[in-house]
Amino acid sequence: MTIYGVSQSSGVERRLKVEKGVDGVFLTIVDHQGRKEQGRIGLQPDSLVDAITTTPPRPTTVEGLPSPNGTKMHISVEVRRNEVWLTMNSDSGEGADIAVGFDDLQDALEGVISKV
Repeated sequence: MTIYGVSQSSGVERRLKVEKGVDGVFLTIVDHQGRKEQGRIGLQPDSLVDAITTTPPRPTTVEGLPSPNGTKMHISVEVRRNEVWLTMNSDSGEGADIAVGFDDLQDALEGVISKV
C-alpha cells in the first residue's frame, strides 16, 4: 500500500510504501517526483504498531531487521495528533523522513499485518 506524505525537513512530497516481507513489514520512503528511493527498513510488525499506539510524549526508536548488506537501520516514530512523523536512519548517519496521516498508516499496517 502507498501513502502520500511530505518530508518534515525539506518539504518535498514523498510516498511511503508499506509492504509485506518474509520476516516482517518493510517501509520504503520514495520522492514523489523522480521516484528516487530515500530509505528502506524492515521491521517487526508488533514493534511498529506498539510505537504508534502507545503515544509517548517524545519520539520512539524502533530497531530495524538485519539488512542483507549489514547496515543497521532504525526508525524514529513520533505521533502528533492525527499524523505520524517517521525518520529512518542508518548507523552511518544517512536517513530520510516523512509525515503521513495516522489513520492512513494504521490502515496500511493492518492490511499488511493480516497477510504476514
